[in-house]
Amino acid sequence: MTKVSSHVLVLALMLTSTSALAGEQWVQARAILNSCGYFSNAQVEVTLSYRNQDLPWGTSVYLIYGWGGGTTTTSFDWAPQPTTVQAPATAPYHWGTKVTSIFRARSSTTYSSINYVWKVVLPDGSEFYEKGNGSTYGYYAADFTAVPVPCVNDGQFTGTPQPLAITTVVKN
Repeated sequence: MTKVSSHVLVLALMLTSTSALAGEQWVQARAILNSCGYFSNAQVEVTLSYRNQDLPWGTSVYLIYGWGGGTTTTSFDWAPQPTTVQAPATAPYHWGTKVTSIFRARSSTTYSSINYVWKVVLPDGSEFYEKGNGSTYGYYAADFTAVPVPCVNDGQFTGTPQPLAITTVVKN
């Protein structure tokens, strides 16, 4: 094997192993208006799922998330601050969690998306972040503004969660 072909082989193997660590994900949401009379607030329930069949047994996955949105004059990405929760295993090579928040209330900030990163901790303690791009502060965003918001008087979520489109946000 020539020196050039050995470098090409190493590069090909490195690219193959790097792409093999890519995971798949799904985000669904449902929302409610917490009063059928006078408006009080609206709440969203977001279910996030992550699958990566290339990870070794014993891997732990965490969701780091915040809410995106704003007011008529300002916008933000990680309100009120980034929060980390463990995403328990839901099946072999699958992890998931559910988070809720009030996303709209009288005279307050309105949230329109959940912004998040998957933190993957391997059994040997090493970790990496799944965020959809190579930028330093990049993340995923899932906008839930098109999710129906039925009114309820008991605070219980109703209806089927709606799938959300996931985009990647590049931030350096």
